[in-house]
Amino acid sequence: MSAFVVTDNHINALVRFASLQDVSVYHGNPGKVTRVKGNEQQIAQLFLNANVASVNYRYNEQETALIEFDPRATALTPIEAIKAAQCLRYQSCEHPEYEGSLADKLIENIIFVAIRHLEGYAQAAWCIDNRVKELA
Repeated sequence: MSAFVVTDNHINALVRFASLQDVSVYHGNPGKVTRVKGNEQQIAQLFLNANVASVNYRYNEQETALIEFDPRATALTPIEAIKAAQCLRYQSCEHPEYEGSLADKLIENIIFVAIRHLEGYAQAAWCIDNRVKELA
């Protein structure tokens, strides 16, 4: 697998989506809630740090990077947010401390929230009954 650092626009677009959707996560011991809204700069840097740590771990490097949150970043649809979050997760997961980290949990919650905004999600059955339905 090759790993790379995603663009600032990639991270900023994801953070913008998460902020607009009021994504938050409960984490830590003792637990606390971290909201993206109002913390966009810190979350953008958190995501970049996780991504850079992954690439550094993979290639035995010691790079660092800074990001400035841009609220004018690309506006994402729910499906674009899911794909962007999956990409960032994939590019950030090489570091052994990533799994279960705040960045990991926030990315998972972005995906969770975006799924609920997909067309047809609200109308889909929560529980599937015993009736057999023929395929069209």
